[in-house]
Amino acid sequence: MLRDIRQWCEQCRACQTRRCPAPKPRAPMGGSSVNRPLQRVAADILELPVTSTGNRYVLVVEDYFTKFVNLYALPNQTAQTVARCLFEDYVLVHGVPETLHTDQGRQFEAEVVQLLCRWMGIKKTRTTPYHPKSDGMVERHNRTLIDQLAKMLLSHGGEWDEFLKVVCFVYNTTKHSSTHFSPFYLMHGREARVPADVLVPNRLLDLQSAGFVPAYASALVSRLGAAFGAARLHAAEAHKKKQKLYHDENVCHRPFVVGALVWLSNPVESRTKLAPHWKGPYRVEQVLTSGGEAALTYRIVNPYDLLDKALVVHHDRLKPYTLPTPAVSDRTTHAPSPIHRHHGGPLQPREGGLPERDCLNAGQEDSSFVVPGYSRSGRQVKPPSRFHDFVLV
Repeated sequence: MLRDIRQWCEQCRACQTRRCPAPKPRAPMGGSSVNRPLQRVAADILELPVTSTGNRYVLVVEDYFTKFVNLYALPNQTAQTVARCLFEDYVLVHGVPETLHTDQGRQFEAEVVQLLCRWMGIKKTRTTPYHPKSDGMVERHNRTLIDQLAKMLLSHGGEWDEFLKVVCFVYNTTKHSSTHFSPFYLMHGREARVPADVLVPNRLLDLQSAGFVPAYASALVSRLGAAFGAARLHAAEAHKKKQKLYHDENVCHRPFVVGALVWLSNPVESRTKLAPHWKGPYRVEQVLTSGGEAALTYRIVNPYDLLDKALVVHHDRLKPYTLPTPAVSDRTTHAPSPIHRHHGGPLQPREGGLPERDCLNAGQEDSSFVVPGYSRSGRQVKPPSRFHDFVLV
């Protein structure tokens, strides 16, 4: 009996929508292999207080290989403004990147940005919703940017857009912990000339003794080849020994197979204290990516409703759905409440949806059978007796 009670509690639909699994779902860290500058570039929008010049947002563009960062102050974050800034201020200065990785913000998913990427041959990728770790490099730089701007304002006063280029230059000319080179050096093949060079003229090896352009170009190619190889090696070691090791300490990875039923984390409604934290169930339709043993991204569908579009979500937003077993469900005194949509209307199961015992009214010969509803307190709602069927004599 105690086992049945525990099993019944685990299969309670209301409990599953509120209870968070312990430990929380956490997949192993995945990696993206980059071997050259501009192979993959990430972009993000950072909102800051409005300045006297009308600037409110910062467009952050960072190269995955060199870690070279560009910061642009913007008055708004419309798609037209972002597209113009990407083309005029980034592409026309550094060249066309191979891949542009962003979140699912409307300014990046708008048609004007999509057309710009197709026109220039840029592969556009995006993160999964409500999972900022998918673009962790830029998110981490945003924290550094905010800290540096705050220090500048506390020390010198003024407004943040006055120091944006200074902070960007300092970051790009500082040796990065993962590559062991400065982003400026990996992007341009030489170290930047800074005010300190006036005091120490021979600090940089500028190869002026080469004498002519071909010798300088040959030496530059040789230096960049060695630097790129060392940067790739250091970045791989940093990812393996530091970042991935730290991230994977608390891994709780439950890979799902195609056809499995899952709950989906609902962070929007979770902001309300009494709202459910999970919604569903959903059915796994496809495993999109897999890095060795770790499946990280899934395409899921609502098996009850053909109108719902498929969702692409990260593993960390899913948890297993517990089906009611016949041994427990036979002892229940009420049927589960039906699933409703805000637009009303009956829901039809998808093809290959939930198992037969979990589909509402599945296989019922009497089409007039109606599953009773329930109030917020859990009491069964029954229509008055005057609404029951009657026979005229």
